[in-house]
Amino acid sequence: MSEDSNSARLRRMAELRALYEGHVARFRAVVMQEPASLAREAHAEMEALLEQDRRQPGADAVRCTRGCSHCCHGPVEIRAHEAVLLVEQLQAAGRVLDVEKLARQSRYSVDTWREQPAADQACVFLGNDGACTVYDMRPNACRKLLVTSDPQHCDIPRGEYEKIERRFCWEAEMLESAALEVFGLQLMPLALRAALGGDR
Repeated sequence: MSEDSNSARLRRMAELRALYEGHVARFRAVVMQEPASLAREAHAEMEALLEQDRRQPGADAVRCTRGCSHCCHGPVEIRAHEAVLLVEQLQAAGRVLDVEKLARQSRYSVDTWREQPAADQACVFLGNDGACTVYDMRPNACRKLLVTSDPQHCDIPRGEYEKIERRFCWEAEMLESAALEVFGLQLMPLALRAALGGDR
């Protein structure tokens, strides 16, 4: 590695570290903010970062499309305030969650998710057409998952997951890492059940 490229790499690492630390400080200052409002702000910030990234070279290589839902069959970890927003919005729309499915999913962890029946592995928000029914409110974990390889590799039972290639927006990753440090994460079924008012 040349001295110039090494210097550029070190500068970039320092920029990302400063970005991360800035997010951590800001999140700690608003940790007591109303949860749904906090989630909306986090989603808007993530969208702004991803929109900026879409203008960079290579962004057109993302292969994710509506109805491509392989990633919607795996475990997703979200923050409590994202679960509150999802529940509030669904209740405002007069929709109900499949609490029995949430209860079944809650018996599994990230490591054991694939041990449950195939039908229960699907996200509770996945529609019959393979599209997300809460797309505008989807958690940041879903927003930033951008695949550039053939979508068939995302079909985990095929056993080709080692071929999955992703586009990383490092600014978005710093945002998520800082949020993880301040707010923590919980498997989506557990977070939704808590937002619904306890052990349903």
